[in-house]
Amino acid sequence: MQTSLDYKKASRYFYILLLAGIYNLIWGAWVIFFPNLSFALHGMKLPLYPEIWQCVGMIVGVYGIGYIAAASDPIKHWPIVLVGFLGKIFGPIGFMQALYNEVFPLSFMINIVFNDLIWWVPFFIILKESYQFHTKKAPAKSIDSIGLKPKSLIVALRHQGCTFSRENLDELSKNISNLKQKGFAIYILHMSQNDEINPLIKSYIKEDIALLSDPKQEIYQALNLQRATLLKAFGISEFLKGAKAFLKGHGLGPLRGDGFQLGGLFVIENNKLIKSYPAQRASDIYNYEQILLL
Repeated sequence: MQTSLDYKKASRYFYILLLAGIYNLIWGAWVIFFPNLSFALHGMKLPLYPEIWQCVGMIVGVYGIGYIAAASDPIKHWPIVLVGFLGKIFGPIGFMQALYNEVFPLSFMINIVFNDLIWWVPFFIILKESYQFHTKKAPAKSIDSIGLKPKSLIVALRHQGCTFSRENLDELSKNISNLKQKGFAIYILHMSQNDEINPLIKSYIKEDIALLSDPKQEIYQALNLQRATLLKAFGISEFLKGAKAFLKGHGLGPLRGDGFQLGGLFVIENNKLIKSYPAQRASDIYNYEQILLL
Protein backbone atom coordinates (compact mmCIF):
# COMPACT_ATOMS: atom_id res chain seq x y z
CA MET A 1 0.00 0.00 0.00
CA GLN A 2 1.34 3.40 -0.96
CA THR A 3 1.90 5.59 2.09
CA SER A 4 3.47 8.74 0.68
CA LEU A 5 3.81 10.78 -2.47
CA ASP A 6 7.08 10.91 -4.34
CA TYR A 7 9.38 13.73 -3.34
CA LYS A 8 8.89 15.90 -6.45
CA LYS A 9 5.10 15.90 -6.18
CA ALA A 10 5.11 16.55 -2.44
CA SER A 11 7.56 19.42 -2.87
CA ARG A 12 5.54 20.93 -5.73
CA TYR A 13 2.29 20.90 -3.76
CA PHE A 14 4.05 22.31 -0.70
CA TYR A 15 5.21 25.38 -2.62
CA ILE A 16 1.82 25.88 -4.29
CA LEU A 17 0.02 26.09 -0.95
CA LEU A 18 2.82 28.05 0.69
CA LEU A 19 2.65 30.63 -2.11
CA ALA A 20 -1.15 30.73 -1.91
CA GLY A 21 -0.96 31.25 1.84
CA ILE A 22 1.59 34.07 1.62
CA TYR A 23 -0.44 35.78 -1.11
CA ASN A 24 -3.62 35.59 0.96
CA LEU A 25 -1.89 37.03 4.01
CA ILE A 26 -0.48 39.94 1.99
CA TRP A 27 -3.78 40.67 0.21
CA GLY A 28 -5.72 40.35 3.46
CA ALA A 29 -3.36 42.75 5.25
CA TRP A 30 -3.64 45.22 2.34
CA VAL A 31 -7.44 45.27 2.65
CA ILE A 32 -7.44 45.45 6.45
CA PHE A 33 -4.98 48.36 6.72
CA PHE A 34 -6.04 50.23 3.57
CA PRO A 35 -9.73 49.37 3.07
CA ASN A 36 -10.52 52.37 0.84
CA LEU A 37 -7.49 52.12 -1.43
CA SER A 38 -8.78 49.20 -3.54
CA PHE A 39 -11.89 51.18 -4.43
CA ALA A 40 -10.03 54.44 -5.08
CA LEU A 41 -7.62 52.75 -7.52
CA HIS A 42 -10.58 51.63 -9.65
CA GLY A 43 -12.40 54.97 -9.54
CA MET A 44 -15.21 53.58 -7.40
CA LYS A 45 -17.17 55.27 -4.66
CA LEU A 46 -15.66 54.63 -1.28
CA PRO A 47 -17.68 52.15 0.81
CA LEU A 48 -19.92 53.55 3.53
CA TYR A 49 -18.88 50.74 5.85
CA PRO A 50 -15.21 49.90 5.16
CA GLU A 51 -15.29 47.56 8.15
CA ILE A 52 -17.22 45.04 6.02
CA TRP A 53 -14.46 45.11 3.40
CA GLN A 54 -11.90 44.71 6.19
CA CYS A 55 -13.79 41.59 7.31
CA VAL A 56 -13.31 40.20 3.80
CA GLY A 57 -9.59 40.86 4.15
CA MET A 58 -9.59 39.09 7.51
CA ILE A 59 -11.32 36.02 6.04
CA VAL A 60 -8.88 35.88 3.13
CA GLY A 61 -5.95 36.20 5.54
CA VAL A 62 -7.29 33.36 7.69
CA TYR A 63 -7.52 31.20 4.56
CA GLY A 64 -3.84 31.98 4.05
CA ILE A 65 -2.98 30.57 7.46
CA GLY A 66 -4.95 27.45 6.55
CA TYR A 67 -3.06 27.01 3.29
CA ILE A 68 0.30 27.35 5.01
CA ALA A 69 -0.74 24.81 7.65
CA ALA A 70 -1.94 22.41 4.92
CA ALA A 71 1.27 22.82 2.90
CA SER A 72 3.15 20.39 5.14
CA ASP A 73 0.92 17.55 3.88
CA PRO A 74 -1.59 18.71 1.20
CA ILE A 75 -2.85 15.17 0.58
CA LYS A 76 -3.70 14.62 4.24
CA HIS A 77 -5.18 18.11 4.66
CA TRP A 78 -7.29 18.01 1.49
CA PRO A 79 -10.42 19.41 3.27
CA ILE A 80 -8.63 22.78 3.65
CA VAL A 81 -7.75 22.72 -0.05
CA LEU A 82 -11.33 21.80 -0.93
CA VAL A 83 -12.81 24.69 1.08
CA GLY A 84 -10.38 27.08 -0.58
CA PHE A 85 -11.17 25.67 -4.02
CA LEU A 86 -14.91 26.13 -3.49
CA GLY A 87 -14.34 29.73 -2.41
CA LYS A 88 -12.31 30.36 -5.55
CA ILE A 89 -15.19 29.07 -7.67
CA PHE A 90 -18.00 30.94 -5.91
CA GLY A 91 -16.04 34.22 -5.74
CA PRO A 92 -15.92 34.75 -9.54
CA ILE A 93 -19.60 33.77 -9.80
CA GLY A 94 -20.51 36.52 -7.33
CA PHE A 95 -18.27 38.99 -9.15
CA MET A 96 -19.93 38.25 -12.50
CA GLN A 97 -23.31 38.99 -10.96
CA ALA A 98 -21.98 42.25 -9.50
CA LEU A 99 -20.45 43.12 -12.88
CA TYR A 100 -23.77 42.44 -14.62
CA ASN A 101 -25.56 44.68 -12.12
CA GLU A 102 -22.90 47.38 -12.68
CA VAL A 103 -21.87 47.31 -9.03
CA PHE A 104 -18.19 46.68 -9.85
CA PRO A 105 -16.22 47.94 -12.88
CA LEU A 106 -14.46 45.45 -15.15
CA SER A 107 -11.07 46.67 -13.88
CA PHE A 108 -11.92 45.25 -10.45
CA MET A 109 -11.59 41.79 -11.99
CA ILE A 110 -7.84 41.98 -11.40
CA ASN A 111 -8.64 40.89 -7.83
CA ILE A 112 -10.61 37.89 -9.10
CA VAL A 113 -7.78 36.84 -11.43
CA PHE A 114 -5.13 36.77 -8.70
CA ASN A 115 -7.34 35.74 -5.79
CA ASP A 116 -9.23 32.99 -7.57
CA LEU A 117 -8.75 32.14 -11.24
CA ILE A 118 -5.01 31.44 -11.28
CA TRP A 119 -5.45 28.94 -8.43
CA TRP A 120 -8.14 26.81 -10.08
CA VAL A 121 -5.77 24.44 -11.86
CA PRO A 122 -3.19 23.86 -9.05
CA PHE A 123 -5.88 23.40 -6.39
CA PHE A 124 -7.81 21.01 -8.65
CA ILE A 125 -4.62 19.00 -9.26
CA ILE A 126 -3.99 18.69 -5.52
CA LEU A 127 -7.59 17.52 -4.91
CA LYS A 128 -7.39 15.05 -7.78
CA GLU A 129 -4.08 13.68 -6.51
CA SER A 130 -5.53 13.35 -3.01
CA TYR A 131 -8.55 11.45 -4.30
CA GLN A 132 -6.36 9.07 -6.33
CA PHE A 133 -3.92 8.62 -3.47
CA HIS A 134 -6.60 7.63 -0.99
CA THR A 135 -8.14 5.28 -3.53
CA LYS A 136 -5.12 3.00 -3.34
CA LYS A 137 -5.98 0.53 -0.59
CA ALA A 138 -4.49 -2.55 0.97
CA PRO A 139 -5.64 -5.94 -0.40
CA ALA A 140 -9.16 -6.82 0.70
CA LYS A 141 -9.84 -9.38 3.42
CA SER A 142 -12.03 -12.36 2.69
CA ILE A 143 -15.37 -12.34 4.51
CA ASP A 144 -14.79 -15.77 6.04
CA SER A 145 -11.64 -14.46 7.77
CA ILE A 146 -13.61 -11.91 9.83
CA GLY A 147 -15.13 -14.48 12.19
CA LEU A 148 -18.79 -13.53 11.97
CA LYS A 149 -21.71 -15.40 13.50
CA PRO A 150 -23.87 -17.59 11.18
CA LYS A 151 -26.49 -14.87 10.58
CA SER A 152 -24.96 -11.42 10.65
CA LEU A 153 -25.74 -7.87 9.63
CA ILE A 154 -22.81 -5.55 8.98
CA VAL A 155 -23.59 -1.84 9.32
CA ALA A 156 -20.75 -0.08 7.50
CA LEU A 157 -20.34 3.57 8.53
CA ARG A 158 -18.61 6.47 6.87
CA HIS A 159 -15.86 8.17 8.83
CA GLN A 160 -16.40 8.82 12.53
CA GLY A 161 -16.82 12.59 12.26
CA CYS A 162 -19.49 12.47 9.56
CA THR A 163 -22.92 13.70 10.63
CA PHE A 164 -24.50 10.99 8.45
CA SER A 165 -22.62 8.29 10.39
CA ARG A 166 -24.28 9.64 13.51
CA GLU A 167 -27.68 9.80 11.83
CA ASN A 168 -27.27 6.19 10.72
CA LEU A 169 -26.36 5.15 14.27
CA ASP A 170 -29.55 6.84 15.43
CA GLU A 171 -31.53 4.92 12.80
CA LEU A 172 -29.89 1.66 13.91
CA SER A 173 -30.84 2.34 17.54
CA LYS A 174 -34.51 2.53 16.50
CA ASN A 175 -34.36 -0.86 14.75
CA ILE A 176 -31.84 -2.86 16.75
CA SER A 177 -34.40 -4.72 18.89
CA ASN A 178 -36.37 -5.89 15.85
CA LEU A 179 -33.19 -6.91 14.07
CA LYS A 180 -32.07 -9.04 17.01
CA GLN A 181 -35.51 -10.63 17.22
CA LYS A 182 -35.00 -11.68 13.59
CA GLY A 183 -31.85 -13.46 14.71
CA PHE A 184 -29.24 -11.04 13.35
CA ALA A 185 -25.89 -10.62 15.06
CA ILE A 186 -25.11 -6.95 14.39
CA TYR A 187 -21.62 -5.64 13.65
CA ILE A 188 -20.71 -1.98 13.18
CA LEU A 189 -17.90 -1.58 10.66
CA HIS A 190 -15.86 1.61 11.01
CA MET A 191 -12.46 3.11 10.21
CA SER A 192 -11.44 4.25 13.72
CA GLN A 193 -10.04 2.33 16.67
CA ASN A 194 -12.73 0.62 18.76
CA ASP A 195 -11.91 2.54 21.96
CA GLU A 196 -11.96 5.81 20.02
CA ILE A 197 -15.39 5.40 18.42
CA ASN A 198 -17.04 3.49 21.28
CA PRO A 199 -18.18 6.63 23.22
CA LEU A 200 -19.92 7.91 20.10
CA ILE A 201 -21.67 4.59 19.50
CA LYS A 202 -22.69 4.34 23.16
CA SER A 203 -24.30 7.77 22.92
CA TYR A 204 -26.76 6.28 20.42
CA ILE A 205 -26.90 2.56 21.28
CA LYS A 206 -27.11 1.67 24.96
CA GLU A 207 -26.75 -2.09 24.66
CA ASP A 208 -23.55 -3.98 23.82
CA ILE A 209 -22.82 -4.30 20.14
CA ALA A 210 -19.92 -5.81 18.21
CA LEU A 211 -17.45 -3.45 16.51
CA LEU A 212 -15.26 -4.14 13.49
CA SER A 213 -12.31 -1.75 13.36
CA ASP A 214 -11.00 -1.46 9.80
CA PRO A 215 -8.69 1.58 9.44
CA LYS A 216 -7.07 0.08 6.33
CA GLN A 217 -10.52 -0.50 4.79
CA GLU A 218 -9.80 -4.13 4.00
CA ILE A 219 -13.31 -5.26 4.98
CA TYR A 220 -14.82 -2.32 3.10
CA GLN A 221 -13.08 -3.65 0.01
CA ALA A 222 -14.20 -7.22 0.70
CA LEU A 223 -17.77 -5.88 0.69
CA ASN A 224 -17.02 -4.06 -2.58
CA LEU A 225 -17.91 -0.70 -1.08
CA GLN A 226 -17.15 2.29 -3.28
CA ARG A 227 -15.83 5.75 -2.58
CA ALA A 228 -17.93 8.82 -3.30
CA THR A 229 -17.08 11.28 -6.02
CA LEU A 230 -16.70 14.93 -5.04
CA LEU A 231 -20.29 15.64 -6.08
CA LYS A 232 -21.65 12.68 -4.11
CA ALA A 233 -19.63 13.58 -1.04
CA PHE A 234 -20.14 17.36 -1.10
CA GLY A 235 -23.14 17.87 -3.36
CA ILE A 236 -26.19 20.04 -2.73
CA SER A 237 -28.02 17.02 -1.31
CA GLU A 238 -25.24 16.51 1.25
CA PHE A 239 -25.29 20.14 2.36
CA LEU A 240 -29.08 20.25 2.72
CA LYS A 241 -29.40 16.87 4.46
CA GLY A 242 -26.34 17.63 6.57
CA ALA A 243 -27.86 20.89 7.81
CA LYS A 244 -31.07 19.04 8.67
CA ALA A 245 -29.16 16.32 10.54
CA PHE A 246 -27.10 18.92 12.38
CA LEU A 247 -30.27 20.69 13.53
CA LYS A 248 -31.53 17.33 14.84
CA GLY A 249 -28.49 17.28 17.13
CA HIS A 250 -26.27 14.77 15.33
CA GLY A 251 -23.39 17.20 14.96
CA LEU A 252 -19.93 16.74 13.45
CA GLY A 253 -16.58 15.43 14.66
CA PRO A 254 -12.94 15.26 13.55
CA LEU A 255 -12.17 13.33 10.38
CA ARG A 256 -11.25 9.76 11.33
CA GLY A 257 -10.78 7.62 8.24
CA ASP A 258 -11.34 8.12 4.53
CA GLY A 259 -13.64 11.10 4.00
CA PHE A 260 -14.86 9.71 0.68
CA GLN A 261 -15.59 6.14 1.81
CA LEU A 262 -19.24 5.11 1.52
CA GLY A 263 -21.06 2.65 3.78
CA GLY A 264 -24.10 0.42 3.61
CA LEU A 265 -25.88 -2.67 4.98
CA PHE A 266 -24.74 -6.24 4.35
CA VAL A 267 -26.38 -9.53 5.27
CA ILE A 268 -23.93 -12.40 5.81
CA GLU A 269 -24.98 -16.03 6.33
CA ASN A 270 -22.38 -18.72 7.02
CA ASN A 271 -19.61 -16.38 5.82
CA LYS A 272 -21.36 -15.75 2.49
CA LEU A 273 -22.69 -12.40 1.35
CA ILE A 274 -26.44 -12.84 0.84
CA LYS A 275 -27.71 -9.29 0.40
CA SER A 276 -25.93 -5.98 -0.02
CA TYR A 277 -27.36 -2.48 0.17
CA PRO A 278 -24.44 -0.12 -0.47
CA ALA A 279 -24.91 3.62 -0.11
CA GLN A 280 -24.79 5.63 -3.30
CA ARG A 281 -24.12 9.02 -1.71
CA ALA A 282 -22.53 10.26 1.50
CA SER A 283 -25.92 11.45 2.75
CA ASP A 284 -27.76 8.12 2.31
CA ILE A 285 -29.59 6.89 5.41
CA TYR A 286 -29.86 3.10 5.63
CA ASN A 287 -33.25 1.43 5.22
CA TYR A 288 -33.66 -1.33 7.82
CA GLU A 289 -37.15 -2.27 6.67
CA GLN A 290 -35.68 -4.16 3.73
CA ILE A 291 -33.54 -6.16 6.17
CA LEU A 292 -36.46 -6.96 8.47
CA LEU A 293 -38.45 -8.33 5.51
CA LEU A 294 -35.81 -10.97 4.74
